[in-house]
Parts: sequence; C-alpha cells; structure tokens
Amino acid sequence: LQVPLADFRKLCILKGIYPRDPKKKAHGNDKTYYHQKDIAFLRHEPLLNKFFELKTFMKKFKRLIGRREIKDAKGLEDRKPKYTLHHLVRERYPSFDDAIRDLDDAVSMLALFQSLSADQARDIPVEAISEATRRTRSSSST
Repeated sequence: LQVPLADFRKLCILKGIYPRDPKKKAHGNDKTYYHQKDIAFLRHEPLLNKFFELKTFMKKFKRLIGRREIKDAKGLEDRKPKYTLHHLVRERYPSFDDAIRDLDDAVSMLALFQSLSADQARDIPVEAISEATRRTRSSSST
C-alpha cells in the first residue's frame, strides 16, 4: 500500500480490519499478519488518496512556514484537504436498525467513564469524564 504504519493502522481501525493469528506462525511474536483479502480491500479505499493529499499538504505547509512565508501559508491552510467518514459509517451501518443495535456499546462506554473515580482516571482528561457524566444523566432522564 506504500503508506506509513500509522496511517495503515488508522485505516485498519476505521475499516474494521483486524490482524489475524496464522495457524503455523513463524517464530517470534514481533510480526503482525493480515489476510491478503483485507489488504486488497484497503487498496480501493478512497481515504488512501486523502491521506496522500494531507501528507503533501503538510510538506508544502511546513516548507512555507520554514521560509517564513506566513501569508502564503495561511492561504494554503484555507485550502487544506478535508475528508469525511460518511461512507465508512454507511458501510458499517447500512440501515438505521444496525446503528441502533450497536448503540449499546457507546452507552456502556459512557457509563464506564462516568463511574471512574479521580484516582482511576490516570490520563483521561477531566472534561471527558464530566462530559460522559452529563450525557449519561441527560439520557437517563428522557
């Protein structure tokens, strides 16, 4: 695919592709295996093009900032490529009923965040916990 590992992992998470454990695994646990079918599936993903566009944008932007061409950099920043994940949501949840069935995971996560005490919330921002608490209370009152 010729993409950085971070972009590949991000794409795999977004598409719901997970590593597989082969039956006859070579020695060493430092390797991650994916099905060829999954990799071929990722080749045709439109997000790949957006990742490339963002990468080239960042190169141009950093070059302009390095040259102290702030005016040109601001103009370029206005044309920053954007991508949406609408097609991924439609692909994962083709009908409204499918989305509703998967909603319990999100509600469970909110309840988990709400139940965290201050000493357990190590690297989780306080705003995230208070937002989860607020959303859980508002959903339980309806």
